Amino acid sequence: MALKGIDAVTYGVTSMDKAEKFYLDFGLKRTKKTKNEVIFETQNKAQIILKPRGAKDLPPAFQKGSSLRLLTFAATAKSDLARIRKELSKDREVHEMADGTIWALDPSGIPIGFRLAKKKDVKADKTLFNAPQDSQRVNARANFYDNGATPLTIGHCVFNIPSVKEATKFYVDRLGFQISDVYRGRGIFLRSAIRHGHHNMFFLESEDGSTSLNHVAFGVRDIHELFGGGQHMSGKGWKTGIGPGRHRISSCYFWYMQCPAGGLSEYFWDEDQPTEDWKPKTWDPDPTVFAEWVLPEGFPGRTKLPPTREKRDAKGAKGAKGAKAAKGKKAKPRKVAYAKA
Repeated sequence: MALKGIDAVTYGVTSMDKAEKFYLDFGLKRTKKTKNEVIFETQNKAQIILKPRGAKDLPPAFQKGSSLRLLTFAATAKSDLARIRKELSKDREVHEMADGTIWALDPSGIPIGFRLAKKKDVKADKTLFNAPQDSQRVNARANFYDNGATPLTIGHCVFNIPSVKEATKFYVDRLGFQISDVYRGRGIFLRSAIRHGHHNMFFLESEDGSTSLNHVAFGVRDIHELFGGGQHMSGKGWKTGIGPGRHRISSCYFWYMQCPAGGLSEYFWDEDQPTEDWKPKTWDPDPTVFAEWVLPEGFPGRTKLPPTREKRDAKGAKGAKGAKAAKGKKAKPRKVAYAKA
């Protein structure tokens, strides 16, 4: 069964306006807006779909409040969809939506869907880095993301679930997912294809036996965009969940923001890329395994965004005209807002 990762994440939310504002600030492109549906896209056309929590066409909720209501994977051919439908129909009801998406509940009660891929192979300029032994960027300045991030992909989803063992049997034995790494007695990292990013799904066993969304992760171009996106979101008033930091498992850098659509939304960059030669490792759960280093609440710097380059230029031009008139007058100190360390 050829799957190409996550094609869409559908949320049922209590506040459409707040969730829409979050994803606009987060850097996604809004492609559709009606009273009962707002659709965003990443750069590779993967979708975030927002609907009111009470929408009748949503699969059942597995937790209270705003949360994910359907996680949809990309299939490469109709024959793959037919094989998945046949496999899932052996022991559970399979539903079909108007656009051809099929979905069913996994063992944890999470609605999992499959459709012909709408996302495309992303084409983005390669970021060039300089190191003492390897100068790739010559006579050129590095990238800066003053206006925030524009994520390329939806990389993975993480859930807290009752039984990692049952989830593993379902996704690996029946749907062909690959094991990338394991938290001993606690969790498992799975990818939807042999050659893929480190994981599309990460399951953690919940202490109370419940199912809940932890986060949805979005891949960005480089570490500069990750930091630029996180600082932009902070400046817009959105709270950091945790980060920035760097994971030891998957190797990637991260920054999580608290998301009004449910759980957290993560910027990530530089994840491992396993193939058939990858050797899964079993890790003992520990804070130092979760992160090599991490800031718990973002940078202790500014709490407001600086003016855009256009506003700075306009202000500079205005200031130049009035400079002569202001000559000889004592300048008042400019107030700058800083967060408490």
